[in-house]
Order: sequence, then structure tokens, then C-alpha cells
Amino acid sequence: MLPISLLLFISFVVFQADASKCYPDYCRTVKNFEFTPQDVCLIEKVQRGQDCLEKRFDLMSHVPPNSDRIVEVFLTAYIKDFGGVNPKATALNLTIDNVDFAGLTTRFQGLGDESATSACRHAKFHHNVTQFPLTDFHVSCPFSNYSFEMVSYRLEYAIYNDTYEYSRKLLFLVPDHRFLETATENNNLTLFSPFIYTDVSEETSVGLYIQPISRKYNVTQYKVWAINRGTNHTQVVVLEDSGKNHHIHHKFIMGDGENVIHVAALHPTCPNNGCRNTTSPVINILPPPGRLYIMIISVVWIPPVILYLILRYFQYIKKREFLLAQARKPKCLLVYSPTHMAHVNVMLDLARYLKCCNIDAMIDNEDIPCSEHKDPYLWCNESYARADIIIIAASPDTGRIAPIMYRNLDKHVMALLKENFCRGNKKYYALQFPYCKPDDIPKEARHFKQFSMPEDLDKLVRTIHQNDYINYFRAWDRDFVDSIQIASMQMYISERSTPSTEENDDFLLPNDKDKTVVEIKAVIETQGEKKSPPIIRSAPKMFKTDIEELNLLGESNDGDIETQSFNAQAGGSKFCIDTLNL
Repeated sequence: MLPISLLLFISFVVFQADASKCYPDYCRTVKNFEFTPQDVCLIEKVQRGQDCLEKRFDLMSHVPPNSDRIVEVFLTAYIKDFGGVNPKATALNLTIDNVDFAGLTTRFQGLGDESATSACRHAKFHHNVTQFPLTDFHVSCPFSNYSFEMVSYRLEYAIYNDTYEYSRKLLFLVPDHRFLETATENNNLTLFSPFIYTDVSEETSVGLYIQPISRKYNVTQYKVWAINRGTNHTQVVVLEDSGKNHHIHHKFIMGDGENVIHVAALHPTCPNNGCRNTTSPVINILPPPGRLYIMIISVVWIPPVILYLILRYFQYIKKREFLLAQARKPKCLLVYSPTHMAHVNVMLDLARYLKCCNIDAMIDNEDIPCSEHKDPYLWCNESYARADIIIIAASPDTGRIAPIMYRNLDKHVMALLKENFCRGNKKYYALQFPYCKPDDIPKEARHFKQFSMPEDLDKLVRTIHQNDYINYFRAWDRDFVDSIQIASMQMYISERSTPSTEENDDFLLPNDKDKTVVEIKAVIETQGEKKSPPIIRSAPKMFKTDIEELNLLGESNDGDIETQSFNAQAGGSKFCIDTLNL
């Protein structure tokens, strides 16, 4: 059965779009549900605050009676062009074929930031829709900017009628518009990644939904990997696209612990395992709660029971730490020098990964265009003041600056660091990359705790959270690792293409590549005549010179000059002054 993903009913808080284009004309936004004879659909304005945060959706595994059906819903992603500096962003389109229920309640939350992102909305439909269902109900709103991309979200909703009520929960990662645009505009499927979302309403099963690409691109199959991170058990299936413009659906039975799903389109131009894969947010399947049986027959059973209670207490503490980790979202400022475009892409992928790990990663290229003032230095001051952690990354010394809009912000942060370091209210870390040298880390940050990327990526996340039990937020790091490999190759190519000059400390001897001794022979025919030009030729291991012509002692050059020769001894490198006949 397909879930109802009414994500965009609450889109007026996190989305910015024309209201007339967000839902059909027969729907109306109101403060109070007061139907008029002309109304068939009323949508309440978004509600935020503690009431929305504490709202419970308890009927997750319930379904309507046998006489009623599950409503079929399709959630698709496309690209919205806003114009301006950063014109494009991912947009979502929701369609419901037939609305034959009385109302629904939705709550949209960003994973790990529920208190700040919780938004609830109620919608009611006229009772006639149960007899005459509404067709072609759609909600379509784009994200206000691309900062929402590559971030995990949760959608919980409840559908109710006069005779039943049931709830569902969906998880999905907002796709990056670049990977959608690559296929649709450039006809290049090697970087195409499909949009997917998962229904995690059931206790042990997970429903996967894939948005297929148009059949004109010759993609009819999608390869899926369902991986349990605890046991490394992997389920691999290949799903067919029926070509009916419907989402591809498959249900997985997953084990306890952390699970993740990867999906890749299969195309002749891509490798055997498909094109660029899409990764779902981490799906945490909790084991069924165990029952506590205590039967004390004698004093002998008291110690085992006490040990069992202690074990359950530590399990409770661990779960409590996990819940606290969900509520905590550290703020982290990423500092780097844009010396190469590949290095800039590495830092952007790192920021996206940290955001998926419940870390508010602040970086110039993505955050400055979304700020109100759009002033780089003002943003830098505000971000430094807000940040709990400052991460200073090594940047390769290329002697150039990448063609980006924001420059010298790293120097500005270093100045702020010198001024505020003594306060001790922030934590500072340094990052090292395989394509950087140890000296590429700024001098001010070389004594900070260092992490080598990508080997210490998980260690960095645990250090930021100050908690080892943060696996729920851990995302797929393939994009970050791939960007590091690409940067390493580009740095290597740049070094090979740059001509290198070898330093020669001994300017009196020829270059080491041409190890020959030059023989100089000067002949003076008569006194007073002009000296003939010297004859120069290559002679291995032979050096001849007119030693008296050098006039080492300042004497006059009267008379004929006798030519002295020096033969290099085999294996000797001594210079004997007595052979000069001074």
C-alpha cells in the first residue's frame, strides 16, 4: 500500500511560493474550519510551538476497515528556477488521485532539529467527498533555497473519517538539484540519482518508493541494496519500471538495528552497479520490548535479579543519551581557503554530511546567499559568534584562488580566533586531507586536535556530539569520500602539469644531469697580441686551466705562460694546493 506524503501542506513555513500554485483552486486557507456551501476543501494555517511538538501519532500500524481503501499518493521531485545568483533548487510535487476521507493532520520535522522545525497543519474536506471523491488533488511548492537539500526529514500524518483513523511515518532525503538537472538537461545519466522515500510505519518492514525517470532516457531498471549496518546483511534486488508513470514500490523485511537503503539507476553508460546511488536516511529498527519476569524462590536468586536490573538500568541510560543526542544540534563553522575548486567541493560535501549527522554546519558558499544581509564579513562575524565549534581545514597551496564569490574569509576568521581564543568558550579542531601537506594547516591551528579525512570522519562526528551513541544520525559518506578522491587526482594532475625547476646550490659546477668537466685551454701566441678565444669542449674527468692566468697572488703576467693540467684521480675528490705551483 502507498502512503500519503502531504509534506507540502505545511510548506508555507519552510517554502516560499505563490499560494495559488500550491494547491487546487477548490481549496481555501482559513483560520477556523467553517464550511460554506461552496467549500469542499479547507486548509488551516501552519501551527508551531510546543503543542505541535508534543502531538502524538499513535496509530502507526493501523489501517482502515476492509471496506475502505488506502489512499494512493505520489511524491515527486523536480527543479525550480528562481532566477538570481543561486536560481535553482529542489521542489516537491504531491498528487492524490482520490480524496475520500474527512480530514488529515500532518507534522513535518527535520531529523535532529524537531524543536525548531516542527510544523503542524490540519485539513478538512466536505462530507460529500466520501460519496463523490475529489480527483487530481495536488500540492506543489518549491523549497525557498537549496540549503534544504541533502538534509533528512520526517513526515508524520494521520487520516481520519467517521469510522476510522490511521497514521503513517515517512523518511526521505531532499535530493540535490544538480544530480536531477544533470540527467534532464545534459542527458548525462552517470551522475543521476533518483528521488526515494521510505515508509517506516511498520515495526519490522520498510516500504521503499522510487520516483522513476522518464522512459525516454532508456532507464527501465533500478538496483536496490538494503543493508543492516550491525550484521552487514545485504538484500539486493532489481526493480522494474512498469512505465505507468507510477512510483516503484517494494517492501523489505529488515532486522534490528541500523538499516540503510541505496538505490541506483541501471543504464548502459553507467558501471555494472548502476549510476550514482541515492541513500535513504538511517532506518532504526528497535527490537521488541522484553518482558520482565521476576520469581524469587530463595535468596540464591537475588544476585542474578540485581544484575539484571542493573543491566536494564544501563540500557535505559543509553537510550536516554540517544534521545538527548536527538535534541542537541551543535553549531559548527567550517573554515578553509578556496585555493582550488576541487577543495571547495570537498568542503561543501563535508558540510552536507555534517548536516545529515544532526550538526548545524555553517559554510560560506551555501549560507551567505541565504542570509538576510548577504554580507560575507557580517555573516562571518555572526557565524563565529554562534558557533560552538570552529573547524579549520588544511587547504592545498596552489598559489591561486578558485573562481568563487567569497574570498579571504579564512583570514578574517583567523583574526577573530586570535582575539577570542583566550575566552575559552569554543572548541577548535583541525582537518587534514590526503592531498594536503602538514604545513597547509594554518599556523594558528597546528596545535589543535587534528582529524585525518576521511579515516577519522566518524570520530569527528562523535567528538562534536560528545557522545558515542549517535549512529542514528550517521549518513552515507560516499559523496564526501568520492570528492576527496577527485580532489586528490586533480591536485596530482596540476602538479604534473606545472614545470618544476631544480635548485642547484653549487653555482660553480654544471648541473647534476650533465656530469662532465669542462677543459679550458687558453693559448697566447705573442705578448701584446690579442688573446684568442678559448676552446671549450666536453672531456670526461679532465680539467685543464692556465693557473697563472688566474693571478691568484696578484703578480704580473710577464713572459710565456706555461699550461698546467690537472687529472682527476679515480675515486678521489681532494684538492691539493701544492699541485698548483704557486
